[in-house]
Amino acid sequence: MNRSWIIASVLTAGLLAAAFAGAALFYDSGWLSLVPPDSDVADVAFGQERSLYQSAFTAWAAVILLIPVYATVWVRNRGAWQVWSAFWTMSWIAYAVHIYVSAFGFFDGEFKWMTSSTRVSAFWPGMLILIWWPIDAVIALRSRTEGRLVLVSRVLIHLAVLVLFVGGSAVKGETMGIKVLGVALAVVALAALGRWYTGRKTHA
Repeated sequence: MNRSWIIASVLTAGLLAAAFAGAALFYDSGWLSLVPPDSDVADVAFGQERSLYQSAFTAWAAVILLIPVYATVWVRNRGAWQVWSAFWTMSWIAYAVHIYVSAFGFFDGEFKWMTSSTRVSAFWPGMLILIWWPIDAVIALRSRTEGRLVLVSRVLIHLAVLVLFVGGSAVKGETMGIKVLGVALAVVALAALGRWYTGRKTHA
């Protein structure tokens, strides 16, 4: 296991541990609203507050892990590829944990509630991304070669993930902390794309 994978793995474990610890410590802090967006009625039953915070904090962990992904996705040297591949895989793990604690913790496995709640802004796109993302990660682990189909699919899944996470954090985030993380992710992604485009024109 190279250094990038070690760093990504340790950071992921640390962020997820912090997410669950933070939920245990701050679930009664009032940071997160017990009332879903566009509603006047609370949807958090007594004792369910911790699950709400676990869902939010694990999503925050995934956003943080995605920042190195979008800083390196356009770079094709060996070092950048290893950073991208490691964090791309680990950020999916954080996202999968977020989906799990949301679906079976906060929503208690109630499918109808999940699909109708205003707390979930993009249920079906989120499920598609949950399946599509690890497929691309496995392809990247198996080979650095990118045929046209793989490249198109990779660009599309990165765009989909970026829209989902920036929309859920910078646009619809409930606290200033997650909004800042979402803006940081967007800025890093746009800056990296701009750097790639500039370099491409320079070598054209």
